Amino acid sequence: MGQFHHDNVVVLYGVISRIDPVMIVMEYLQNGSLDRYLQKNLDKISHERLAKMSYGVAKGMKYLSSIGFVHRDLAARNILVANDETCKVADFGLAREMVENEYDVQKGGRIPVRWTAPEAISHRSFTTASDVWSYGVLLWETFSFGETPYDGWDNATIFQRLENGERLHPPRVRPLHVP
Repeated sequence: MGQFHHDNVVVLYGVISRIDPVMIVMEYLQNGSLDRYLQKNLDKISHERLAKMSYGVAKGMKYLSSIGFVHRDLAARNILVANDETCKVADFGLAREMVENEYDVQKGGRIPVRWTAPEAISHRSFTTASDVWSYGVLLWETFSFGETPYDGWDNATIFQRLENGERLHPPRVRPLHVP
């Protein structure tokens, strides 16, 4: 994380490693995660503001891709929101440097199925393209104001339905009462 320098990527200030547990010191974003922010502000955010927030995430992801990183866990829960609604990509626990444009997961590694492209699940190989799929799911989460994708489906059902060509239903258009 220390090598990332972009307005839409969370800043790492340092690591405290002399005590257990090891801790990281990173930028504080007052509004917390995007999913919770959207749920709390359901009737207050215009579609234009949602689009602006989504664009910020896209810029952060474009930057990560340009320096050879694949995030592998892009989801609204891993985007942090500043006071001015700037969205920043965070939670790099699954992020990896790509080698020859892809990253292979060791057998048994955990995969966030609801946000992962079917081919990445099948082949356990992640690329910028699989991050683009995750970004599409993140857009769905954003415009559904933090709902859970594929709610009510277990991971096996999600994978089977995706393999059969099913996709997320369009998010419900919510009437806005924004002043």
